[in-house]
Amino acid sequence: MKKKSTQVILLIALIIILLVGLGLYWHHQKYYPSTDDAYVQADIVNVAPRITGEISKIYVTDHQRVVKGQALFDIDPKPFTVSLDKALANLDETAQQVQAARSAVVTAKSLLTERKAEFMNTVKSTKRTLILVKQKLDAVAAGDQAKSDLLVARAATAAASSQLDEARQKLGHLGGANASIRAAKASIEQARLNLQYAHVVAPSDGYVSNFTLRVGDPVNAYQDIFALVEKGETWASANFKETELERIHDGQPATIRVDMYPHILFKGVVAGISAGSGTSFALLPPENATGNWVKVIQRFPVRIDITTRFKNYPLRVGASCEVTIDTRDKQ
Repeated sequence: MKKKSTQVILLIALIIILLVGLGLYWHHQKYYPSTDDAYVQADIVNVAPRITGEISKIYVTDHQRVVKGQALFDIDPKPFTVSLDKALANLDETAQQVQAARSAVVTAKSLLTERKAEFMNTVKSTKRTLILVKQKLDAVAAGDQAKSDLLVARAATAAASSQLDEARQKLGHLGGANASIRAAKASIEQARLNLQYAHVVAPSDGYVSNFTLRVGDPVNAYQDIFALVEKGETWASANFKETELERIHDGQPATIRVDMYPHILFKGVVAGISAGSGTSFALLPPENATGNWVKVIQRFPVRIDITTRFKNYPLRVGASCEVTIDTRDKQ
């Protein structure tokens, strides 16, 4: 009898311990949601040249740490030097053409002045001749000739005026406002920029990644050729179940345990929750409007900014980690 009582007590104690354990587990899961579907992230800059050409020199290797402004590689500058020389020569030629057009304007002005003077003289002469003809002091033929001369003088003046307008239009604006001069200067500026772009430097501090360039490789303008993982802010992208998001909000503290450093605990803070589930932004989102649909709990990316740093334990992009968030402030 005593033995049976002991067994009952042990059974009850075991059940109580089990219930307490389940309660503690539920409490912990409710107030400390956790996921191991999480990965370390950082800003990644895709490095691409601004010009097309052939690699002539390389200054870095894969996985190398670089600082902002450090030389990465050179594109053969010879074609761009030639382009700059051509642009400079084109400016000189354009300046000569503008000077010639300016001289043509001066000549046209002088001719118009001359034609206007001739026309005024012809007007006066025609008036005198017509008076004499009217008074029968000169022949009718003389009057006809005078009228003809007046028409010729008027036409010559109009032609000179048109010639001046054409010369002015060809010249355009004077000085730096001249369209041809501005176009030539713009070509020089672009050629200088292209020559400058032949020397490619790091846009920020970071680590060279996926670097396979070799001297002689052709590269195209604005085509990514390798990545630069920026040295600075890192975060964990943790995919939490939608059923766990109710208590999660910005500013809550979190802990991050990275698989490559299992004995190190990083601290962080919730920085944001994605407006869409991971599948919403997939290249091929799931099609649920079928008869074979099975409900699956969705996961939403939560950004956890990592606030602690350990010099001897650098965080690397893509590293797996486990994230736990303290949601006790959510009532």
